[in-house]
Amino acid sequence: MLDDTAQRAERIHWAWFVAGLIFAFGVTFTSHQIWHVPSRLILLGAVLMAAFRYRSLALVLELFFVDWLGRIPFGSDPVRYTAMVTAVLLLMGHGPSSLVRSLALPAAVVWFWVTVGVPGGYSTFGWIVLGCSGAALLLFAVGWRKLPCAPRHVDVVVNSASGNTMHFTQSFIDGVITAGAAVTVHRFHYFRDFQARLDGDALAVAFPVYGFKPPWPFLVWLLRYLPNGRGRPAFVLYSCAIGAENAGLLVWLILRLKGWRTGGRAWAIYPANVPTGRLGPKALWRFMDHLVPLRWDAANAASYGYIFASGRVAGFPYLVWPLPMFLIGVLADNKWIDTVLYRNRAWHRRCNGCTLCVLYCPAERLKMIDGYPRARRTCMICLGCVNLCPRNGMHLLCWTEYGQPYKPRWPELVVKSKTQLK
Repeated sequence: MLDDTAQRAERIHWAWFVAGLIFAFGVTFTSHQIWHVPSRLILLGAVLMAAFRYRSLALVLELFFVDWLGRIPFGSDPVRYTAMVTAVLLLMGHGPSSLVRSLALPAAVVWFWVTVGVPGGYSTFGWIVLGCSGAALLLFAVGWRKLPCAPRHVDVVVNSASGNTMHFTQSFIDGVITAGAAVTVHRFHYFRDFQARLDGDALAVAFPVYGFKPPWPFLVWLLRYLPNGRGRPAFVLYSCAIGAENAGLLVWLILRLKGWRTGGRAWAIYPANVPTGRLGPKALWRFMDHLVPLRWDAANAASYGYIFASGRVAGFPYLVWPLPMFLIGVLADNKWIDTVLYRNRAWHRRCNGCTLCVLYCPAERLKMIDGYPRARRTCMICLGCVNLCPRNGMHLLCWTEYGQPYKPRWPELVVKSKTQLK
């Protein structure tokens, strides 16, 4: 017998699912109109509905991107809204009730099938969007069931250069502990010196998004050194300043190939830590940095940790974006490219030789020579040497000199040296 809280959660879940069905019917009806104003209003309503359902700015940005796809003409009218309707039905059906989740999938499949069957020529991009919608349905079908067990000991591997991702992850950890599970936190610094015994019965991985993907050293660790999960549950957390694209999906694929069973994902918008894009006065960026994350994000992460530790799928369903930008990210950000492209330079008139950048550098790229830090070997563009410099004396040559550095909002969460990991 469900307690009152569980019954209330299931009723709310049913209400959201019915709202998703009404949305799908409304789009189907209005998409045949000559003027698409009704459809545009309904799509805006769907974004607002998701905002209230999940209380997540990150998810709203994902839906706005999906909505933007509908503005590109690639076929008959109903097909224009396939990605958006599929996403909304999956989002509204993703939740605590197994029955609702099992009904959300066929509802989305039926709408998708009817739409694909509508006569009309599709462009290449149109077929790509339809394929991404179908892939989202497959991912939902694979992950809708309960986790194999309620985790009692969760290993959390977190890569956080500026402390933002660690701040988001800490809320998730608090939720796991509230559910009665033990947690072991493994702070990732660089793949060559990172050794973690993942003895728990579940795993959570957390990372910032660099170039539409995890930082390349963390990606190397996932591909080379992450042990086989043998069916154990896993959760994916990440932070990003704007749009994460398919970064979470890439990690989902790696975890599945490594034998882990993913139990959801969650991400949040955090301040940008790339000085190149932080143009303007310091006062402006101090204000901008305090706008995000929203106060809801911490509460969301805590609730997802609690649900995950209770043996249920939590967070957001996977929505598949049609642009494989993470492939470009891998080609543009890796060990070999970063060695040549990014060159550290200390401004001698500002540098006081404090060695903070040398102690922090995860890749051990910086060495003190003649009293000043010099760059050797590769870079992982975590930008810690630039952002943490107390005198703004370190820069990546021809790349970070013109913007405002990001001074971490949570400096206590930044790992400044490898000795802090021991």
